[in-house]
Amino acid sequence: MKKSKINDERIVSQRRMIQSDAYQILVNCLMISILIQQFIMNAPIAQFAVEFLCLIGIGIYIRIRNLSVGVDIWDSSSQTNKKLLINSIISGGICVSLLIILAGERKVWNMILIFVAVTIVHFLTHLVLRNINKKRQLQIDDELSADDDMEC
Repeated sequence: MKKSKINDERIVSQRRMIQSDAYQILVNCLMISILIQQFIMNAPIAQFAVEFLCLIGIGIYIRIRNLSVGVDIWDSSSQTNKKLLINSIISGGICVSLLIILAGERKVWNMILIFVAVTIVHFLTHLVLRNINKKRQLQIDDELSADDDMEC
């Protein structure tokens, strides 16, 4: 007979929390490794391409899974277009600052173009993802309402 260990909800929840923490540590280590190789060691992209693709893949997977189950990633109820624009501008500024500090980029026109591109891409991406998320949440609410109506 096969042994099976019964775990209560608390143990399962703690295991999931530990796995989530390990995931965060792994992602942060990948990002730090990429930044060190790119900007400090001046390594060619081929040296850290696998790490970079893994990091991008992890991000895409997390977003798709959250959107597919209707998890509100950014608290859409309090997120306005004005806040999103401000966050996009801040992201563009951080990106340009990191390029200046880490890569030593000094060409003003390149920095302006990068700032504008990052700001626009950040704004549009989050706007689209927020709208997809809202639609998915409405769809889930409709399904739950239909299930409740059938039970009555």
